[in-house]
Amino acid sequence: MKKTLVLIILSGLILSFCILKPANNRSDYSLVFVKEIYIDRGNNEEEKDIRNSIGIFPKNNDTITVYQLNPDLTEKAQKISYWVKNKNNNSIVFKCTESEESITVVFDKNNTVIVENDVYTLNNEYHKFLKQKILLENSVLDLAYFLKDGYGDYSQSLEPLNKNWRNQKENNTHRIISAKIKNKNFQTDNQFFNYSIHYMYDNKGKLLSILGGNRYNKKFLLENKHFTKWAIENVVNERSNSESILFINKKTLFDSISGSWTQNSTGRTSYFLKYQSELKHVDVTKRPNQLEEIIQLLNLKKEDFE
Repeated sequence: MKKTLVLIILSGLILSFCILKPANNRSDYSLVFVKEIYIDRGNNEEEKDIRNSIGIFPKNNDTITVYQLNPDLTEKAQKISYWVKNKNNNSIVFKCTESEESITVVFDKNNTVIVENDVYTLNNEYHKFLKQKILLENSVLDLAYFLKDGYGDYSQSLEPLNKNWRNQKENNTHRIISAKIKNKNFQTDNQFFNYSIHYMYDNKGKLLSILGGNRYNKKFLLENKHFTKWAIENVVNERSNSESILFINKKTLFDSISGSWTQNSTGRTSYFLKYQSELKHVDVTKRPNQLEEIIQLLNLKKEDFE
């Protein structure tokens, strides 16, 4: 009888612990700090610019807030917010404080996703994954990762999210097959440049190239135990273009980009180096309202911003 009573008490304690433990470990928000270094290599001199950002990400990555900090922390940070404006059974509309225009995403038949004027054709697995994340879970962060190559006119609005916020690796089962892009002609109203972009993979699903004619090209160059290396040509619009080499660190998943920008109207070319040097995050149960509180929760010191 005593043994039975002891077993009942122990079982009750274990059950109580199992019930309480998830509540104690629950994290409804992630606070993330990203440091990027931008070096302008023009005029035989190097100008270094440190760019610090802090993001607040809810569990499903909707209603995201990004703070872009000034070098002088006493100055007010730029606050950028993303949220869902409306949605229905097959489409969702995101808004951003940095743009007057919305980003409408439609999940259409034949594994296509329509983003504003652009049509992306995916394999079935990626289409299913994005529909779950973007349409059902409202994840604008997954939308930004999907569109990270940045040749749509909405890329500038999503650029603050186009960082290594969460150490996300490429999934070789998720493939974009092709895209039809309509970029606005900024010289005239209601006219577009139309491009067809095709993705090439090896038999294991690894991306080898993105071929977009005279709009955007990305080619795999080499891979070793430390990084993968890519060459990118990007005609941003009729006014400028860039050429760059992208390195992706296999351990940290941080990007390093060395390249040049050319302003077509003047023929002026500037050279740059950009890389992410730090990533910190902490999970919390309550959304903090003040930037000072976020900095404290991330345990950031003065030297972290330098």
